[in-house]
Amino acid sequence: MKKILIVDDEVGIIQEVKEFLEEEGYEVHTADTAKAGMKLIEEVRPDVILIDIKLPDASGNEVLRFCKERSPKTKTVIVTGYVDQHVMDEAEQLGRDAFLQKPFNLEKIINEIQRLTA
Repeated sequence: MKKILIVDDEVGIIQEVKEFLEEEGYEVHTADTAKAGMKLIEEVRPDVILIDIKLPDASGNEVLRFCKERSPKTKTVIVTGYVDQHVMDEAEQLGRDAFLQKPFNLEKIINEIQRLTA
């Protein structure tokens, strides 16, 4: 079973995506802060991580950097409701594997996860 980690501070989004992915057969872990997300990266070693760019305690790019250093095989998807070109360029330089803009369709998430884990 593939493991997915969602790092987002919006509880509604976390719950909706978690339920959807669990129905699709994934093991889903969640974190609402960068610190909690980084801890789970080391504990769970997810196959895919969905990272919101705006987190209360750090930038999503810090989580992305941590993930690439500590769990390089984990595929990373940056998720954001706003597009700041500087932040997106940084995410690309750090090696993000995909990008989804909020609001997103749940089918897009599953399509990206399937593509990244194929």
